[in-house]
Formats: sequence, C-alpha cells, structure tokens
Amino acid sequence: MRKIFCVVLFLALVAELLPGAKGWGADRIIVADANSTHHLNLYVAYEKGFFGERGLKIEIQQTSAGVAAVAGGTADIVFNCPTGVIAPIAKGQNITIISQVKIPCTSVLVVPVTSSVKKPGDLQGLQLAGLSTTCCAVIAIRDALKTQYNTEFSLSALAPGAALAALEANSVSGAILEEPFVAEALLLKDSSGKSKYKTIFDGHSDADNDGKKEANLAGENPPCRTINANRNFVDSRLPDAISFIAAIDEADKLIRSNPVAPDIVAIARKYVPNVSEQAIINSNPKLGFQVALDTRGLIGYAQALVNQGAIDNNPGEALFAPQFKGITW
Repeated sequence: MRKIFCVVLFLALVAELLPGAKGWGADRIIVADANSTHHLNLYVAYEKGFFGERGLKIEIQQTSAGVAAVAGGTADIVFNCPTGVIAPIAKGQNITIISQVKIPCTSVLVVPVTSSVKKPGDLQGLQLAGLSTTCCAVIAIRDALKTQYNTEFSLSALAPGAALAALEANSVSGAILEEPFVAEALLLKDSSGKSKYKTIFDGHSDADNDGKKEANLAGENPPCRTINANRNFVDSRLPDAISFIAAIDEADKLIRSNPVAPDIVAIARKYVPNVSEQAIINSNPKLGFQVALDTRGLIGYAQALVNQGAIDNNPGEALFAPQFKGITW
C-alpha cells in the first residue's frame, strides 16, 4: 500500500507541473452521497481538511440517485455498493470504478435468537428484508444459496432502518443488514434483558449450535463499496481524481489508527445522526477502509449478476478505470 501511494503522491505532484494543470483544483468536485458510516472516510477527509490541503474544492450533495447522477454527468464521484455500479458499466454507461472504499462487506443475515433457521437450506421460501436486489450482500448470498444449496428466498426491499423495523414487527423472518444497523439490532434486548437477535452464516457464528462456525455465505472477506467516477471527469481531470483518492487514503489511515476516537465518532454522528453512538462505536472497528481494489472479488460480483440474469456479460477488468492501474489496482 505504501508503494502504491508513493506513486499516487508522485503523480499528484507532477500534475502541478503539467501545462494547464494549475488551477484545476479550483473547480468543484461534486460527490453525490447517500449518508452512511460506510462513507466515513469521505466525511473525515472533508472535516479534517485533507481535500483542501490538496487544493480541492469538494461539494457533497445528498441524493439517493448518485450512480445515475455520475453516469449522467451532473456529479463527478459517488461512493456506492459496487454491484449497483457494475450493471450500468456493463450496459455501457459513462461511469467507472477508481478505488475501493472498504473491505470486507459487513452486511450479514440477522435473525431472532429463537429462529428455526439452522442451515442454509432452511432459508428456502422465507421472506427476508434487505436493502435492494442490487445490494452486494443480497446478490452474493442469493448466488451462494442458489448455486450451492438450490435454495431461494423472497426479498422485501427496505432501507436498513425499515428492515430492522420489519424484523421487530415479525413481518420478515430475517434481515440482511449492513453496519451500523447490525450493531443496532444486536443491542436490542427482550423483556428479560437477553439479546433479541443474532447473526448467522457470516463466518463468525454458529447457527446450529454444533460448536462449529459456518462459512460466510457472502464469501471470504468479500469486497464492499467502491469509489466510482464519471469517465469524462477522470479523463479531463485526472490529477484532481488522483489527489481525491490520496486524501481518502489519508483519512483511511487516520480512521484505522483509532476507529472509535471521539472525533471520528463525532464526525460519523454528524453525517449519520439516525444511528446511536454505541452502534457506531461497536461497528466502526469492522469497517476496513482501504483504497486498493479487490479486482478479483469485484469481477466475481459481476459474474454473480450474470448468473442471476441481471447483466448479459461480465466486463472483467473493463470495470476499472485504466488510468488508475498501478495506483489502486
């Protein structure tokens, strides 16, 4: 990683000397964002001034349609679940992957402690809640169940808070939740003070109480969100794009040094106020922020989308911006 970012910093410095490069950083970089602690490195880089130190002017615009905004050219960058970006790339839209955000994916299956689900096949026909059909964890778990266990479940597409509420109302048998909502669920207690929920099939838990931890249905350390950019932005403002990733890398290192530091937790709460402080404290150490792309894992997600009929062809390495080869991949 150190070698990679020596290259990044060198390119950023060289960019300052390129003809016409001076003043590029004066232009805004518009980041289309849907608030999430998974984007904490963006918020830390912004709040700590890491972008400004590099001459970048960042505008964070809140939207739930960030991928469409970037593909359409009204925004430059979006942090997003990669499977939500792979499909438009495969369909020829004007968007590309430039960096990882974090590894691993922390979305897992949460069920009541009293759940009768003991093995993957028990999920057959059950109603589960999940963020969307394009959520990485939903796609990966569905693919594993179908190919390995001949098992399929029904999905209620709900935002994490609504998915947790559906679980509380007993209207679903389980929920595929991301952090920090997994942490929120695990904090809930019944009337006797015992935990109401547990995680299963995540590589860390024992669903059937046989003393053995089951493998993670989503795969071993599956990649999570990626930083994605408009292709024209990368082509025309490559030094700014590289400097943006260098600022994110600096934020990653700061977060990893102490993910529960009071200032880091405060920034998370500022941008994601609907999550409890304790849930953030419990979940932040699980968020493995890094910029190096897991190209193999991301190409694997593309193949899962092909398997499920969502896209016709796997783009392979065409998913990734060639300008960032040797930098983030």
